[in-house]
Amino acid sequence: LMSSTDPQFVLEEHWKGDNCQFVPDKKNKGGDVMATTEESSAGTEESEEDVTVIKADSVGPYDYVLITINPDAESPAKVAVDWLQKNEYDVFDSTATVLDPYLEKQMMLLAFRLTKGSDDAADVGSIRPVVLTYKSEKPMIPLLPTAVAANDDMGIRVWVASDHPVYPANYNSLVLNEALIHWFDWRSTYNDVVTAAANEAEDGQGFVTELALSTASYKDAIFSVNDEEWWKNFQERYVKMEPTDSNGFDAIQEASWTVRFWDGWRETVAASVLFPKDVSLDDFGTSPFLYQDQVQVNLTTFLQLLEINVVIPLKHTQDLLNRQPHLTRMYTTMSAWEMTQDPVFDSDELLPQVSNVHTANITVHCNNDVTYWEAQWTIHLSGGGNITGVGRDDWPYLLGDMPATSKVEQLSHMGARDVIRDNQDEILRKLEKGPMNRTSGSNQRYLCVFVGELLAVASFLFLVFEF
Repeated sequence: LMSSTDPQFVLEEHWKGDNCQFVPDKKNKGGDVMATTEESSAGTEESEEDVTVIKADSVGPYDYVLITINPDAESPAKVAVDWLQKNEYDVFDSTATVLDPYLEKQMMLLAFRLTKGSDDAADVGSIRPVVLTYKSEKPMIPLLPTAVAANDDMGIRVWVASDHPVYPANYNSLVLNEALIHWFDWRSTYNDVVTAAANEAEDGQGFVTELALSTASYKDAIFSVNDEEWWKNFQERYVKMEPTDSNGFDAIQEASWTVRFWDGWRETVAASVLFPKDVSLDDFGTSPFLYQDQVQVNLTTFLQLLEINVVIPLKHTQDLLNRQPHLTRMYTTMSAWEMTQDPVFDSDELLPQVSNVHTANITVHCNNDVTYWEAQWTIHLSGGGNITGVGRDDWPYLLGDMPATSKVEQLSHMGARDVIRDNQDEILRKLEKGPMNRTSGSNQRYLCVFVGELLAVASFLFLVFEF
């Protein structure tokens, strides 16, 4: 879902002057283009003073508990935090402050933790997506509790499958200034531009709508017809085989060619293979043939868990997309101090479609004295304005040279738009003037990219809604 909906920045190339010393294909795409599990029967309903446990259970690598708090308690939020800490849920004392708004509305609390005492508890790789089904008038992200442990400029990415395109109802809608995107290597600047754009929103609260299109384009994005055919043939072939270590190893090796990067694969292999004491799961995954004669593989367990942990969640996600006619993807970054209200989303049939493919024309000014990579070029942006530079490494504009947003808007129902800030004229003036003359521009640029790389390892919040 991520790769099929990622932004793309595509340049249509034209040449002016003599041919450069090296000419690539005429279309240059700027840079690369980017569970169901068994449940235990631990469900209960019991009361302990001001806390009522509606359900306590396990799913996948998690224990979870659903509780309600007595609204007449002296401090319902403190009661909740004390109870969770007593029952070994990792909750900060400061969480009580952010729980107050929810408990005032007498909402239930759902808490997760990695199952204590299991190998998974120490393995961050065991963290898996969780599917929650609940009734609500509109999709909402309970962001206030996230603020307790949020990294600075934490990424928040949301997909919503719905009847109509979706917009943030209580957050600003942000339109990025494409002149700040490094069109030859968009990933190197994109996250930094989004962060700067979000900081231009009111109270730092805004989303970029990266895509709003028909789901018909994504009917095979998660689990395709070819994937279904592969899975059918794979099952039929191995279910008939004798469950030996050799056949189990062959099954893992063959499946890895198709699904090794899919969520749930790591847990499936870990539960199906018995390793020698000095061999880790990572060792086996890196060079499986080195350990073929040292491991024991339960073929039956592997086939069962591959379906439960990998295939069924993919099918469910694909079904979610197929049930609804529209898919919207939104992205922002936020720091803890900006997480002062929960973002709520609404749909509107009058909203226009938004493509994730951004296009522009580029004229390469060639001559026989320079290579293609060293030549001067001019990019003509579809929204107006030209960008001129030399070579493909350094981008001529840096954050701070101009606004990161071309527009900041507040959308509402029936296509209404309240323009909070329109920066397009200022951006066009800056582009007409040209980039600043920097004596240390290269150093500044790499500092910006380095910060972006640091942000890339920060925690991200991914959510998929059906609305």
